[in-house]
Amino acid sequence: MEKSTKNRTLKKPDYYSEEFKWQVVQDVLFGRLTKEAARRAYNISGNCTILYWMRKFSGIDDYRAGGQPVTDLSCMSKNKKEIELQERIKHLEVELRREKLRADLWQKMVEVAEEDLKVPIEKKYGAKQLTDSSQKGEEK
Repeated sequence: MEKSTKNRTLKKPDYYSEEFKWQVVQDVLFGRLTKEAARRAYNISGNCTILYWMRKFSGIDDYRAGGQPVTDLSCMSKNKKEIELQERIKHLEVELRREKLRADLWQKMVEVAEEDLKVPIEKKYGAKQLTDSSQKGEEK
């Protein structure tokens, strides 16, 4: 689907499945095709697309530092799951930090209220908690 706007032609971006990308990368890594030959054989429009896929599937954060590329599709999905889990951990750490700050704030508020009002608010160790609101009236 190409649209013509003035002097430029805009092309609809191509979308490729993960399995397709993986197959192309494997063809290049195992020497069956060069990057350019694979680009032409599979009709991939971008000049650097295959290189980008190779970097993405390598499992290496800093591809310039070298390392072993991933050669198994299950490893690729593990890397993806690992990234998702790491993001989840970061999110939970942020929530935990926020809740700790909130607990500290409540503790400080209780301390200030006890000091200003001269009323003990914090529950003392060993104090029994009422289980039913009807018991409140009975104890008075």
